[in-house]
Amino acid sequence: MKKKIYFVLGSFPVISHPFLYNQIQEVINLHDYDVNVITFNRTGEKGHDIYSEIEKKLIVLPIYIGNRSIARFLLIIRSFFYLLTKSPKILIKSLNSFRYSTNSRNFTYMILSSYFLKIDADIFHCHFGPVAKIVGDLKNIGAIKAKIISSFHGADITVFPGKYGEGYYKRLYVVSDMFTGNSNFIISKMIDNGCPSDKIVRIPESLNIDQFIYRGEAPQRGLFNILTVGRMVEKKGYEYSLKAVSLLKKQGVKFVYNIIGDGPLRQDILNLSKDLEISKEVVFHGAMTQDKVSMYYKAAHVFLLPSVTGKDGDTEGQGLVLQEAQAIGVPVLATLHNGFPDSVIDGITGHLVPERDFNALFDRLMFFYNDVSKCDEMGKQGREFVEQKFDARIVVQDLVKVYDKL
Repeated sequence: MKKKIYFVLGSFPVISHPFLYNQIQEVINLHDYDVNVITFNRTGEKGHDIYSEIEKKLIVLPIYIGNRSIARFLLIIRSFFYLLTKSPKILIKSLNSFRYSTNSRNFTYMILSSYFLKIDADIFHCHFGPVAKIVGDLKNIGAIKAKIISSFHGADITVFPGKYGEGYYKRLYVVSDMFTGNSNFIISKMIDNGCPSDKIVRIPESLNIDQFIYRGEAPQRGLFNILTVGRMVEKKGYEYSLKAVSLLKKQGVKFVYNIIGDGPLRQDILNLSKDLEISKEVVFHGAMTQDKVSMYYKAAHVFLLPSVTGKDGDTEGQGLVLQEAQAIGVPVLATLHNGFPDSVIDGITGHLVPERDFNALFDRLMFFYNDVSKCDEMGKQGREFVEQKFDARIVVQDLVKVYDKL
């Protein structure tokens, strides 16, 4: 009989989470497991067609039904009487607001307990700390008997403990059977916060290598083509990339800087490009699906990711876009930021410079601009690096070992 694996996600689909869906899809492709996907929120974002198999296995739990709606009131009543009949002990524990705070007071844990109690699973694999925390609490309540794997990816471990208290994941560290982190930096943060090191396995974010066709030599140099893909938030460091490319203009370099992504700082970044007098050279494209982004990767001479640590401690995790660019054969320029040293071989597949140092970014951009043959060699090495370390078909084999161990 196949083991039953349930992936648990906060929301689905999310356009910036292809690394999750690549992992799930590869587990499905193995045909060794009975796979289902639970989400608490069905978003309005358009999912990519290649993840249609995930859609077929999706279970949406009604955690976000409005607290004052008639539908939620009826759900509370049904959940109450179901647990009263099946397990009064779980009902009482789910309502323990001293232990579980808001999620008990608003009956969320009671509702979820009634759902998870019906699920026959061997393993729940939870992505992102807050989601894992909910599932861990449900196991603590008794609504879950299966094993739990909890995967951390970035802000969930670099920001949340500082924001909500260092003990935010204390119960999770006890009840979760295994943990994964996507980089050595993220794992160090997990251990610093109290996660048992003997329960942690490094499982990097992966990509479907077949979606990223290696381009060989870079396109001919007309305009020097620079590309960044990422949300417009503080940790992406757009302030420093714009200052760096403004120095290119002062040196007389003809370039175009394509920025793909959207977010709360979009207007600020637009205004800065105007202040730096580079608004004609910088093109803002907004958010895009993965297949459309690939066209811009293929045309780029260098991929730039100038990430920084935010004022609230928010950081990148692994930076999967770095692997996407390298898979196509684009040399990368990024910062010495958290998981990036795991994602780029400095001096071989690209260059890493200190955070917030726009002069260092400018210096390396000039290197990429002047040395075409070296760029092509870095692109070749980058493709080989990604094939060996980040192909989802290879990475999932390490994940399967975790499943089998449990």
